[in-house]
Amino acid sequence: MRTRNGYPVVLTADRTLTANYRVLFDGMLVANQTTTTPRPIVRTLMMPRPHADGARAHVAPLGLRRIEAALLRNGFGPDEVAVVDHDHLRDAVGPATRIVAVSTGDPLGLGMSTTTVQAIAGGRGYPEVMFRDLVRTIRRLIANRVAQAVVVAGGPGAWQFGKKTDVVDHVVTGYAEGNVAAVFRSVMRGDTVPPVIQGEPVPPERVPRIAGATTMGVVEVSRGCGLGCRFCTMAHTPMRHLPEDAVAADAQTNVAAGVDNICAVSEDLFRYGADGRDAAPDALISLLTRLREIRGLRLIQTDHGNIATISQYGDRELAQVRSLLVGGTGQKYPWLNVGVETASGELLAAAGCGTKLGPGGEDGWAGLCTKQLKRLVRAGFFPMASIVVGLPGETAEDTRHTLAWVESVSGECLAVFPMLYAPIDGTTPEPLNELQWHLIRSCYAINFRRVPAMYGDNQRAGGGGLARRCLMRALGGGQVALWKMLLARRSRRAARAGNG
Repeated sequence: MRTRNGYPVVLTADRTLTANYRVLFDGMLVANQTTTTPRPIVRTLMMPRPHADGARAHVAPLGLRRIEAALLRNGFGPDEVAVVDHDHLRDAVGPATRIVAVSTGDPLGLGMSTTTVQAIAGGRGYPEVMFRDLVRTIRRLIANRVAQAVVVAGGPGAWQFGKKTDVVDHVVTGYAEGNVAAVFRSVMRGDTVPPVIQGEPVPPERVPRIAGATTMGVVEVSRGCGLGCRFCTMAHTPMRHLPEDAVAADAQTNVAAGVDNICAVSEDLFRYGADGRDAAPDALISLLTRLREIRGLRLIQTDHGNIATISQYGDRELAQVRSLLVGGTGQKYPWLNVGVETASGELLAAAGCGTKLGPGGEDGWAGLCTKQLKRLVRAGFFPMASIVVGLPGETAEDTRHTLAWVESVSGECLAVFPMLYAPIDGTTPEPLNELQWHLIRSCYAINFRRVPAMYGDNQRAGGGGLARRCLMRALGGGQVALWKMLLARRSRRAARAGNG
């Protein structure tokens, strides 16, 4: 249904962040596609059309839901704020609109995942392409209907704008529940507002609970990280844990809206409830047990775990966490992203990640990673170890060390995802040499064998239909063949350039 005058505040995001995904891995898969994959395939098969309740989006990124809740808590009325997807903007933007606020993921294509897939496959990442499509639509609607409205960007990708806001009018960085209402009021009054605004967070117990369902059922378990890695925007944001009641309430909101697969997100799920870096397994198990009590909840997914934190869990505790995540879905391969980054403890420490090393320090890092990944496999997880290729100061010996480590775990039921180092200050890293491309090819040789079964299992456990699973399997087979060819080509090109 189209509103007559539009909403004063319209909150939106591009299609990659609002599609009707069944499981978290669907969204991750889209984020790793470039324009070399035809847009009709991406839009119809990989990004199911989002549902809407009138003009309002049925699901939206968690960040938008937090902003929506913060505005409603601080004086804005339900008729003043609307969360809308790209396809329904024309039904929400009108003469009354003063702010169109956009949540971003990778708006300028500077993230490590995007730069990696672009280096391999070419083209431009779909998160960037669809963000720019969205902004063009917003600008056109504003020009035609309400010339005084402004565009404000925020979300996880806000850092990419830096001090440049030529794409949008204002950028809000960081968590902003504490001051977003005041900032929006100032903008709507026509006050002078700086182009870049630092958001103000609120204490975990005051984080506003969401009023609508989130994309992929994402619920926040912890925010921040604080481990100091120089390639991460969360490096110096201390980890804070949301109360169990708040997490459960957000999960209940999703399930009540028909989103029966939720994703408990954190930079380190296994640190939930911890004081500092000392794990508190009982706190996490209590939280997951509480979530399992929600009637109608199907699958609990998660994203990140930290090697040093996982090492503080006993085997039985790991198995219990896995059981609570899977529930009665019969999922065989619940995946977990684990940051290994490099097999060189010395290089990891030089990158500011010394706090990740655990009790063994630099000399024991590779062995600790191997041991904990094997423990996760035994507990029934499917670890997806991430490594960063091309860290500052990386030598050929470092690369060989990581290559040997990758080969040593290749027989386990896991995946290893390499990412190209992408400086968050916007500088350009050195081109990869032949040895580094060999490392990347070795990682994908594992992934091509292991990931299809994991993905199919994930789809089935999440309730994905058989027809779609078969189509995705066929698409995946084609991409595997293409990527094998592309990786071989990149290696040959590096060899010819003399970057060996």
